[in-house]
Amino acid sequence: MPVLWIVVFMHFLKDITQDILQIPTFLDWFGNIQEDLSGLPRVVQDSIIASGYLSFFGEILLLIAIPIVRKRNSFSKLEAWVIGVVVFMLIYFPVVTFLDPGTMK
Repeated sequence: MPVLWIVVFMHFLKDITQDILQIPTFLDWFGNIQEDLSGLPRVVQDSIIASGYLSFFGEILLLIAIPIVRKRNSFSKLEAWVIGVVVFMLIYFPVVTFLDPGTMK
């Protein structure tokens, strides 16, 4: 779990610096996905954009929830949410990576 938290934290910082603030940092070394949605139907474009917002807020949830979950001994709804968000991101990130024309070189 600590490794997952560190990865989420680094990606969260990368999202803030690259996508929101648009400032260069050492995190740019990890790359930046620039998905091309232009050839997709409008409903798919909207779904991917909405998923991007969900992933950002999902990262916030994970950053808060992972330390809480680590301290608990029993399974609760919070653990279910953590698992759900991680599964969502494991699906979402490869999809947007595939949509980046730079990854198709």
